[in-house]
Amino acid sequence: MNRSSPPHPFRTLLAISLVSLGLAGCVPTLHPSTQTVSATAAARAVRHGHYILGAQAYQHLGRHSTGTARARYALKAAEALVRAGALQAANEELRRAKPPLTARLAAHKDALMGEIAAALGHPARAYQEARKAQRYPNLPPQLQAEINRVEAQTSLSLGHPARAARHLIARERLLVSRRRLTDNETALWHDLAALPRARLRHMYDQAPAGVVGAWARLELIARRYPPHSRRLRAAVTRWQHRYPKFIPTAAFLTTILGAKSHPRPAPRVVALLLPLSSPFAKAAKAVERGFVAMAKTHPLAGHPVIDIYDIGGNPAKAAHYYRQAVKRGAQFIVGPLGADAITDVADHARFTVPTLLLGLAKNGPRHDPDHTPVYQFSLARTLEARQAADRAYLDGHTRAAILYPDSPFGHRMRRAFARRWRHLGGLVVAQTSYTPGSTGYVRPVEDLLDIAQSRARYYRLQRILGMPLAFTARRRQDVGFVFLVADAPDARLIKPLLDYDHADTLPVYSTSSVFTGRPDPVYDRDLDGIIFGDMPWMLVANGRMGRLRHTLPYAHHYDFTPFARLFAFGADAEGLVGRLDRLSLGGGGRYNGLTGALSVRRDNVIRRTLVWAEFRKGVPRLLDTFLPYRGLFSPHKRAVHKTGQP
Repeated sequence: MNRSSPPHPFRTLLAISLVSLGLAGCVPTLHPSTQTVSATAAARAVRHGHYILGAQAYQHLGRHSTGTARARYALKAAEALVRAGALQAANEELRRAKPPLTARLAAHKDALMGEIAAALGHPARAYQEARKAQRYPNLPPQLQAEINRVEAQTSLSLGHPARAARHLIARERLLVSRRRLTDNETALWHDLAALPRARLRHMYDQAPAGVVGAWARLELIARRYPPHSRRLRAAVTRWQHRYPKFIPTAAFLTTILGAKSHPRPAPRVVALLLPLSSPFAKAAKAVERGFVAMAKTHPLAGHPVIDIYDIGGNPAKAAHYYRQAVKRGAQFIVGPLGADAITDVADHARFTVPTLLLGLAKNGPRHDPDHTPVYQFSLARTLEARQAADRAYLDGHTRAAILYPDSPFGHRMRRAFARRWRHLGGLVVAQTSYTPGSTGYVRPVEDLLDIAQSRARYYRLQRILGMPLAFTARRRQDVGFVFLVADAPDARLIKPLLDYDHADTLPVYSTSSVFTGRPDPVYDRDLDGIIFGDMPWMLVANGRMGRLRHTLPYAHHYDFTPFARLFAFGADAEGLVGRLDRLSLGGGGRYNGLTGALSVRRDNVIRRTLVWAEFRKGVPRLLDTFLPYRGLFSPHKRAVHKTGQP
């Protein structure tokens, strides 16, 4: 079953723009009049969240420019790639921004290096890079504001909320957009809320007439009076008269005076809803142990009580347990786990407390008039398929062939990959399904590569000539790579067939499904050459992953087992509870979790940025060598293989 796919409409418009500018031809440099149009198109793509498309447009401009212009476009491409989570590609773009650089470009490069370091979980190094960027004089306000944002985020990661607040206060005077001002003020409000009253009083006493003192004073006022009260309104009015030069946005003042005048305090009771007595009890237990282990090792602010609810094996009762948890005083709910249970809660429960669903609701959570936040955190393979499309595209491929199981899961994966691939402007030139768990893989692989047509041409030519001919089958030549949807047993049989049918030079991309989690160099040698994305917990040996392997209870119990990913999932769910409000404010904030670099999308779905590996000699080897990671299965880590036997 072979189909071609039309490119995404936005991609088509961008391509037309680039072609009209001569970017698709052999024009050595761009004319100034066309650069403005193209830069505008690239900026529009980034503004609408099409980061990879915007980065590609900037890369085109850079290749057809020289000198300072080339460096400027390389930095803009790198910035878009950082937003997309493509850190390896972003780092390569930064290397293209070579000296000599103007002060503005050098500062921009340092700031981006800080962002990459922060995304990799190195806040101290990130803060140093941002401080280096500050040394350049006369920077434009927009760039200065971005540097302040990086300083604030890294200060918060380093446990310095007061310093983070000062950087956000400095950023305030540089912003012009009302939306950005409100977002900055809200982020600042969250950082001040994390400070004890004595620290706020000290900040106020140090500079009672300055802007830092003004913010500290406003936070103290909000803590003193109840929301919606006349006393609060009167106190805020007096505060405004005292600081006439400091005028917060109207939207922010509304939050100060309204029911949500203060950021939500740390929850005192957290409920965890899991099917512990269901057929999925072992999976649920792994999530529970990960959650509790992280709570014991890195407790949430306020050390909340964790109430665990067993929702049993009937998903239709999930909403009942959700309401019960709320009635018993839960101030934050994590769960339920399982697609049917999530659907029941999304359809029948009223979200009155912040909730982190452990999966994706089919139609999203119902709209809540009280705007209670509901987040969705999932290990869904369809999200990994989208990232596989991003990875293949950033690796320079444009034409895909998809081999997938003929099952509901397989079709969901095919659709997820194909939609993302077409959005990026790629072509799907072939799609073929196979029966999972069977041995009949030869025909689907041959159909995917058009081997049967090659053989038919041979027979036809032999009949015409009336003599035997030497023959070697020839695969189709319009395929740039294969996206393989398969688990490890199926992939071990399919990959050798691809190699046999002369596709051994084609890159093969897949998801974490191809890796069992246990090193098996004998059987997995048949997977050599497959590129896949997975969570850091499954692939990385050093840094935070290495420390947590030694400190988290039960971590070694789940090492190299089918439930290792679920243990990490539970640990990250706990880590997100106290960070979701801040992460949801946007601005590039990330939490470096066990399951990936976690950020919050506009629809409150948690985005996981994976790490990438390739099977070589039967074991996964990390691909992005610029990352400060050491592979869990590198030769000098052989001892690790024995530690996690259940």
